[in-house]
Amino acid sequence: MISRIFRDLPSLMDAGNLLVSKAVVLSAVMLFFLAVFCANKFFERRMSVSKVAATVKIALLGFLLLLLESQAGAVPMFGTVIGNLQSLLVMLCLANLVTYLLVDLYFYYKMRREVPSFLRDLFTSLVYVLFAMTSLRVIFHLDVSSILTTTTVLTAAVAFAMQATIANIISGFTVQNDRNLRLKTWIALKEQDIVGEVVNVGFRYTTLKSLDNTRVMVPNHYIMQNVVTNLGYSDAYDRTRIVSKVGLGYDLPPEKAIAILTRILKQDKDIVSNPPPSVRLRNFADSCIEYDLVYMLQDYHTCHVTKGNVLARIWYAITREGHSIPFPHREVISKVSRDPFVFDGERIRALLRGTEILESLSEGELLGLSERAPIRVFATGEEVVRQNEQGDSLFIVLQGELKVFLDEAQVGTLSTGEIFGEMSLLTGEKRKATVAASTEVHLVEIRKEEIEPLIRSNAALLDRLSAILASREEANIGHRKRMELANADPGRKETFRQKLTAFFNL
Repeated sequence: MISRIFRDLPSLMDAGNLLVSKAVVLSAVMLFFLAVFCANKFFERRMSVSKVAATVKIALLGFLLLLLESQAGAVPMFGTVIGNLQSLLVMLCLANLVTYLLVDLYFYYKMRREVPSFLRDLFTSLVYVLFAMTSLRVIFHLDVSSILTTTTVLTAAVAFAMQATIANIISGFTVQNDRNLRLKTWIALKEQDIVGEVVNVGFRYTTLKSLDNTRVMVPNHYIMQNVVTNLGYSDAYDRTRIVSKVGLGYDLPPEKAIAILTRILKQDKDIVSNPPPSVRLRNFADSCIEYDLVYMLQDYHTCHVTKGNVLARIWYAITREGHSIPFPHREVISKVSRDPFVFDGERIRALLRGTEILESLSEGELLGLSERAPIRVFATGEEVVRQNEQGDSLFIVLQGELKVFLDEAQVGTLSTGEIFGEMSLLTGEKRKATVAASTEVHLVEIRKEEIEPLIRSNAALLDRLSAILASREEANIGHRKRMELANADPGRKETFRQKLTAFFNL
């Protein structure tokens, strides 16, 4: 019996040393976190309380398992399980201690109590991964390299499925290390109309505190892929210069206006005195002189409030000086649209009165016809009528000149007072020739619906028109000028009288 005890004594001493080592580690960790708790509770040291209560509870559980391990060590399976579990608790306490020392003490004071969650999560994860790998190797005697090799394919699949998250994490490294995006820096994202102060940089997003104290979470990759304006940092060496525009009246001399505006800026408590604010004349606008107010703020968070206060004081100061803030003046002019061409009614009646086919009309009939007949204006080169096309109106030249074409050969010209198109008006026949303007021409157009009432009420007009059409037909057939009305063939006159009677259903 005694020999067996001496034979097992070295292993018992090793087990005892291991138990003592675990007890020492648990005691040291628990005493450290109890000291942190007491420092916050009784001495108001304002130290971070992260993991304090949880680690103390884990250490107490470790002591309980340590007691069980010392009593049940002889039981093979039970002792091994208790020992491994107790070792895991010791490793967890050590991981919490290292994390607290690194993140909650070193970074906490180095970064003036503002540790970004990105750094906190990153280093915490690294410490836990390191202790986890150590536990696998030391406690469970597993080869970590074989585990990593086995999970390579799984890792690739997970990485592919988490592309957006990985992009945010990688972008978070850049954001975290960029001094232009450090904590308490004001930035603006113009595409999203967001202005805010950087209060935290995490793995997936950066948190901004806007001017109205709302928190906006912006994905890290969005910051890296878009235009970001740095509005400055809350210290004396990196503040943003603000330029605000104001317009004052032309009756206020610029020197006096600049003096008033400068005095108001210097009196505001939120505007820094060094460098001093300034005012510069910007532009002579339509209804005012524009000035730029240039200043820096103690805290960009007050920019809206400060601008409102400054503008209000400017109004009172300008009003006391007997001036006013100008506003746009607009003059509304009512304009009635009118035709680009104005025609003399008496001239049109005189033209109709001198036309041979209308000379039998009374003054009243001429007056009514002149009021109903439209005036057509054609540019140089425009065709008024085209040979062999249908038509139901005639034209009287009021002003300008035209060319007459028969089978594309010019056969004559027309000028003021002359008429054309009467065959189409009075018989419905197709156009006998093509007529084009050689200058800008003004034409009086008489259509069937305007001449028909006159023919029905005036029998002499029917005879007159028949004679004129007969004369025109003779001129066209012989390619001669118009014949005198007295020489017209009576037979042709009767023929055209029959055509007019049939066309107008008389």
